[in-house]
Amino acid sequence: MDSKQIAIAVVVTLAVLTITYIVKKELTKKYTMKLMKAVIEEDDEKFDQIADSFMVKMLFEPFNREFLRLNRYIAKGSDKKVKEQLSLIEGMRTSRNQKLTTYQTVFQYFLSTDNVSNAKNIQRKINAFVDEYKLDEEIKRAVDMDVRMFFDHDLSTIPYIDEKLADCSDQEKAVWNYRKAYVLNFNSKHDEAMACMQEVLKYTTDPMQKEIMQKIVDNDLKDL
Repeated sequence: MDSKQIAIAVVVTLAVLTITYIVKKELTKKYTMKLMKAVIEEDDEKFDQIADSFMVKMLFEPFNREFLRLNRYIAKGSDKKVKEQLSLIEGMRTSRNQKLTTYQTVFQYFLSTDNVSNAKNIQRKINAFVDEYKLDEEIKRAVDMDVRMFFDHDLSTIPYIDEKLADCSDQEKAVWNYRKAYVLNFNSKHDEAMACMQEVLKYTTDPMQKEIMQKIVDNDLKDL
């Protein structure tokens, strides 16, 4: 094979690889949207049908499929299924980042549903995982602060929140101001909490979320 033929072969191979990548990317996007639609429509049968289809098994690595299924159970608010799915993912071959992401996702779910025992159980798993793999200690600190904010309503978390507010994006400012308002309001610091909620409204860009935040303010923080 002369140099010209080699050059043509390389070009053809690169073209095939590029086309394959583009097609796979588009198909992955298409089936992700189908799965998300099934979640939104609460069509469990349709979700399982798509998730267990040949195409999805071919396009998605096992972790990604099961992580989507985990998020489906989270959307349904099924504590039992969330714990079962977590156990399944724990038994899979995953990367450290994938496993940590799973733990953090489940932790945030139990935090949002005010499930103290389950959230603290996941906190212990995260702490053990960080220690085992010598990961950044800030991961443990962030989880500890979340527990103290939402379960203990601890005013000593305010400096930590202020630290985050000093170095975050505008979108994150809405989140951290909400957390600050939550802690302050629980500790009867109504005026300070209301000022934080005004900051939440200022930095919230999603219309639906902004409407929810406005209702909380209009209701004098009673639903915070």
